[in-house]
Amino acid sequence: MTPVHATVENVSRRGFLKGLLVTGGVVVAAEFVPARDALAAYATGAAKMAGGVVSDPHVFVSIDPSGLVTIVAHRAEMGTGSRTSLPMAIADELEADWSRVHVVQSPGDEKKYGNQNTDGSRSLRHFIQPMRECGAAMRHMLETAAAQRWNVDVAEVQSQNHEVIHKPSGRKLGYGELAAAASALPTPPADQVKLKDQAAFRYLGKGNVQIVDLFDITTGRAVYGIDTKLPGMKYAVIARPPVMGGRLASYDGTAAMKVPGVEKIVVIEGTPPPSKFQPIGGVAVIARNTWGAIKGRDALVIHWDDGPHASYDSAAYKAQLEETARKPGKVVRNDGDTDNALATAAKTVFAEYYAPHLSHAPNRLVLRRASPAANARHGPRCRAQAARATSSWTSWASSRRM
Repeated sequence: MTPVHATVENVSRRGFLKGLLVTGGVVVAAEFVPARDALAAYATGAAKMAGGVVSDPHVFVSIDPSGLVTIVAHRAEMGTGSRTSLPMAIADELEADWSRVHVVQSPGDEKKYGNQNTDGSRSLRHFIQPMRECGAAMRHMLETAAAQRWNVDVAEVQSQNHEVIHKPSGRKLGYGELAAAASALPTPPADQVKLKDQAAFRYLGKGNVQIVDLFDITTGRAVYGIDTKLPGMKYAVIARPPVMGGRLASYDGTAAMKVPGVEKIVVIEGTPPPSKFQPIGGVAVIARNTWGAIKGRDALVIHWDDGPHASYDSAAYKAQLEETARKPGKVVRNDGDTDNALATAAKTVFAEYYAPHLSHAPNRLVLRRASPAANARHGPRCRAQAARATSSWTSWASSRRM
């Protein structure tokens, strides 16, 4: 047995983990675990999120008389293809011709669309099932409308490639011909909606659908949250504590206020640990343009109280982690005979992976946008948030496709 030792550091998440979504730069293919019985309905965890789940086809699908199917994408695009894969799931269950499908982005409205908090790599994991159910429900409504038109039992009709076919006679009706009647029908109850068997998928897992945003993204035409321009819009840049858990001791904004374009300086109170997604505190400089805000922040004279982590040492923390990791741990699962497999293997490879503390901010450059209308609705609290550009009612990341 020849042992080989290797130490690999700074392994990327994308390089280490295999996700459900494979874009390949051009196409989207959702991979599924075949052990699940025909991908029958199952709880995805989305119902526990704020806003819950909405899968009503009246909300997500519209069909015009020409047969063009418009599908609403309620999750923001962050480079993983969810703005394609979720509408694709609807289209697959709907038996829609993808060349006649148009994807549009929803506004932020969780009461209407369900949870829209696009983070945590949850979009496909949480909503692949509800979107399949949405497409299957719309298919059922089209089949019901066709059966009513022909005065036959709905069991005699079947949707296939953008048409509904009467199986005994071969008669056909296009989706556009049935759209008005189908949309007037109520959403069928879940027990009347039948999901496709995996073998019947047209798009899911096939790798034959191009990212809907690909051309716009690669040619610079895509519009992101950070591209938003509003009349009289202000820009804010925040100076944050250099040490996690630190807080502002004092600041002098005299020089910052002299920077052209700077209009105001606002202190942001921090959140006691664990702060999670709440503000960690700092000093915001508000200006008429981004450059003024950046230069104003740079001109601030700030004294920080580094708090309980003032003496934190990354090297010492790494050594502590390594020491702990090499101690015997609690066994929660024990399958097979690892010791014997290692002892009898012709070759073994030992590798240690270590990733230091890293800021998540460069991965998702957060942009917050506040509107005057929101100020009017929410009063002083909202105005204060708008002043420091951390509004909670409209939120986009610069890496998110609008």
